[in-house]
Order: sequence, then C-alpha cells, then structure tokens
Amino acid sequence: MKFSFLPVLSFAILVAFAAPGSAQQMALVDAPVPIATAAPADPGASSSAMGAFMIERKPLPAEKRPHLRLVDWSLIGAGAALRALDYTSTEKALSEPQYFHEAMLPTALVENKPGFAAFEASTVAANYFAYRYLVRHRMRSLAEVSQYMYVGVMTFQVAHNYQLIGNVPAQ
Repeated sequence: MKFSFLPVLSFAILVAFAAPGSAQQMALVDAPVPIATAAPADPGASSSAMGAFMIERKPLPAEKRPHLRLVDWSLIGAGAALRALDYTSTEKALSEPQYFHEAMLPTALVENKPGFAAFEASTVAANYFAYRYLVRHRMRSLAEVSQYMYVGVMTFQVAHNYQLIGNVPAQ
C-alpha cells in the first residue's frame, strides 16, 4: 500500500503547483497586467501584450535626377555661340541696307538693337530650359538629336550670312 500512495501524492503535488491558486502564481498576482493598446505611443516600441513587434521600413533612397553632362553643356554652348554670331551677322548686314534686308524676322524687331539682343538671349534661354527639361524627364537622346539639328541649321544660317557679308564689294 505504501507504493500505491506515491503516484497519487506526486500527482497531487503536480496539480497543486499547476493549479491557478498555486504559490508561483500567487507571487505574480500583484504584478501589473499589461494593457493592450490599439497604437503604441512610440512607433519604434514593441507591443509586448500581443507578442508582436512593429516593423519599420527603411526609407527608399532619394532618386537622383539626371544632370547635364559635358556633351550637353557643349551642345548648349554651341547653340548660344551661334545665336551670338547670328546677332553680329545680322547687325553687320543691317549696317549696309543697300545690299541686305532681314528676310525672316520683323524689321521693327531687328532695327531695335536692345529688343533684338533680348530676342536672341531669350532664344538661348528657351533652348537651355527645353534641353534641361528633356534630360530631366529621361529623354536625353531626343534632347541631343534636336540640339544637333538646331546647331546644324544655325551653323548653316550663320555661315550663309557671313558668306553674303564677305561678298559685298569694298567701298
């Protein structure tokens, strides 16, 4: 009989410590109970009541916008230089009205030197901003092709103007 009582006693001890009113759990009764909140005050803090942790996403790196390269600046500079040469060739041609007249622009604009200079400067500025817009919107090849065409047409026009000025008979 003494052996049959031992399993019952061990089972009773096990039940006593595992029961809700056990001594181990009595010590934890006075501890504060965590309160589950909908959103923690600190976004980086973990939610210990639910056993889940907040996951913070790394911010995506800022996307760098394309910038103008040396080829781009040389094309824009060539366009600006050709506009300056166009201004000087037109002014030279207008100094001899018996031989030349302006065929493309209004005479009132061309005869007004500050207005004509402002017109040439504004075309340089518009050319720059259009080129930069195309590059920043990832259309660099379109910007380069259009600038090559612009420089080619302006080179032809300026060369033609200077050729005509060079053929004027000396006085």
